[in-house]
Amino acid sequence: MRQLQASVGVNGMNFRKDVLTVQTLLKSKRCDPGPLDGICGTKTVSAIRKFQAGFSKQTTGLVEPGRTTWLKLVGTGAQPATLQDHEWDGDSFQWSEEKKLRSMHPDLQRKVQAVLQALKKRGYKPKIDNAWRPQNVQAKLFQQGRSRLQFSFHNAQNPGGTPNAYAADIVDARYGWRPEAAASGFWKALGEEAKNQGLYWGGDWPSFRDFAHVQLLPNSQLNRIRHESGL
Repeated sequence: MRQLQASVGVNGMNFRKDVLTVQTLLKSKRCDPGPLDGICGTKTVSAIRKFQAGFSKQTTGLVEPGRTTWLKLVGTGAQPATLQDHEWDGDSFQWSEEKKLRSMHPDLQRKVQAVLQALKKRGYKPKIDNAWRPQNVQAKLFQQGRSRLQFSFHNAQNPGGTPNAYAADIVDARYGWRPEAAASGFWKALGEEAKNQGLYWGGDWPSFRDFAHVQLLPNSQLNRIRHESGL
């Protein structure tokens, strides 16, 4: 199967090589993307929507690695593994850092890795506290008053049920959530590096500052992601 490194289309990363791959596949499916130039313009987005309309009521105009539109484009007809495989069972807070990274949306995974590397260069010891978490855990956090949301970007999943988190919590391994994290300048540094990668930082929220939190999309996209996750 051909590989897609990042998302293509509306609010996608739109790397030129990826866009060209998607354009070529769309053309083979008789959905005209315009010139095969690697530039994601309006014709390419319209072609993605036209292709999606052939199998779904949701024409997002976005192609994401491992997701339904991409799988349909490459013609595999395959679906991702489901939670029945037990790979994603257990306490997601206790997973290894590698597994937490794999539970993220590919675009978030790449950006978080860059943030971690940048923080290490600044003398910190960053670690991923949490990335994906199941809906039942989110519901419990909501009931306990530890979250204001019944669904968050942490809960996003692929159509087959596998994790696809759009958010992660990052802490310094020495301090965790304790006051020393702020005193050391870690939260400020995390916010700077997250925004350098184009991520949204919870420390900027006016009503509730979630300093460890970074996410791939703005809060206005949360309902869309929930709908796509089937939750």
